[in-house]
Amino acid sequence: MIIQWVILILVVLMYFKLLIDLKKGKISLRRFFFWLFIWTGLSLITYFPQIVLFFSNLIGIERAKDLPIYVSIILLFYLLFKMSIRTEEIEQGITKIVKKIALEKGG
Repeated sequence: MIIQWVILILVVLMYFKLLIDLKKGKISLRRFFFWLFIWTGLSLITYFPQIVLFFSNLIGIERAKDLPIYVSIILLFYLLFKMSIRTEEIEQGITKIVKKIALEKGG
């Protein structure tokens, strides 16, 4: 199918992007392996859809096509949660720096 080739090309491009970002220090090794796992999983379920069927039966989801959607939604909420925590940490760090600079200049 054409969609399988499109996804394969996308996954290969993302592998290269991950490697480039890792070499440039833009992402940590932990994030590299996280995204490598995600992209590899996508390619596996594209070429072996019986994997989704197996896990959906194991979990008790009647329609196998629903499982990737559920997993995607859960993953997106998890990533959103992690990003909001990181944003809060950055905001607190900026506040501390601004307070320190204000006290040094004002005192």
